[in-house]
Amino acid sequence: MTNNLRRILTAVVAAPIVLGLAYWGRWPFVSLVVLIGVVGQVELYRMARSTGTAPNDTGGLVLGLLTVLSLAWPFLWPIAVVWLVAFVVLAPFLFPQESFLSSFTTTLTGAVYPSGLLGSLVLLRTARTPTVDSRTAFWLVVLTFLLVWATDIFAYYVGKWIGRRPLAPTISPNKTWEGTLGGLTAALVVAAGMKLTVLPLLAWPHAVALGLIGGGISQIGDLMESQLKRSTGADDSSSLLPGHGGVLDRFDAMVVAAPLIYLYLSQVVNLI
Repeated sequence: MTNNLRRILTAVVAAPIVLGLAYWGRWPFVSLVVLIGVVGQVELYRMARSTGTAPNDTGGLVLGLLTVLSLAWPFLWPIAVVWLVAFVVLAPFLFPQESFLSSFTTTLTGAVYPSGLLGSLVLLRTARTPTVDSRTAFWLVVLTFLLVWATDIFAYYVGKWIGRRPLAPTISPNKTWEGTLGGLTAALVVAAGMKLTVLPLLAWPHAVALGLIGGGISQIGDLMESQLKRSTGADDSSSLLPGHGGVLDRFDAMVVAAPLIYLYLSQVVNLI
């Protein structure tokens, strides 16, 4: 089986599961986001260890877990803060002196990237205002996923078929300007389609802005994760998802897109 076929089959199986849990909402969807964040943290910590860093898995994973859960159930924030303070206080006894700074900071970074930032998906799904009910919140989550997925698919295949000019050759040699523009165009089409069908409450300027975020700025998240892999000598964050690599490889753009889309909808559009 070719890598391209494995890539397609994995997407065909995974996409309905993700969207189904998003439709279900609350604890099933929160559990999915927690799972994605925790597995992404494990991959990040594994790559970090190849550089001599020694992150504390328990401290970081529990903090990442509590961060996401607190976004769904705010009464858990005090527990998250207590855990964080306890971790900071005990840090001098948890890490080797020779790699203390890198080990300590990497552990905390994992709780933010990817777990904390992906937690924005929880905020989107649980948003409730006079204009946003559970159904609309679901479609906003779908919009976020489709923007990132369309960008990734079209950037990959347009770059593969007609890509000529490298985008960032020292970071990700296979990415091209043609692929980047193909992904951006696909995201704008998705945003327009969602606005015309299930999200008519979005004004056209906002739909375009969301398309630019999901199809343009989010691609920087892909470059960021590529730089992580280059710095640690890894080809993929793991081999968990056939044809795609690891969770970080699959959700690197989402880590950037989800929080920016949430902030745009809450602070600029004042929709949620």
